[in-house]
Amino acid sequence: MKILLYATAIVLASFSCGCKIGGQNLSLKTVDTSTTFKFTAEFDEAKTDKIEKYLDSALNNELSLNQNIDLLINLSGNDKFNLKAKKGWLEIVFDKRNSSSAGYMKVKKLTEGIQGKLTWR
Repeated sequence: MKILLYATAIVLASFSCGCKIGGQNLSLKTVDTSTTFKFTAEFDEAKTDKIEKYLDSALNNELSLNQNIDLLINLSGNDKFNLKAKKGWLEIVFDKRNSSSAGYMKVKKLTEGIQGKLTWR
């Protein structure tokens, strides 16, 4: 169990560091506590459309990240997360206290997909 905890901490620490990729600024931060999962991404505004298309597909919903949005997204049942976004910035906050582990895994997978879209050209 300790090994899993340490491995998780190392992975989260590596995702939470800011970096500069290909001359474009990218900052990814993940905070995963016992009660909350929070993901924040600051990225080149030119990648906003790419993230918007990914979110539309993953959430089966049309979102416009070209404007300031602050939405409560319902995954299923009691599983909800808050999505705030605008051009070049995105934040996802998931409250673990009133949600299932399946909902947590869905949100975690969603944020991993966002990271993938932002780090691959």
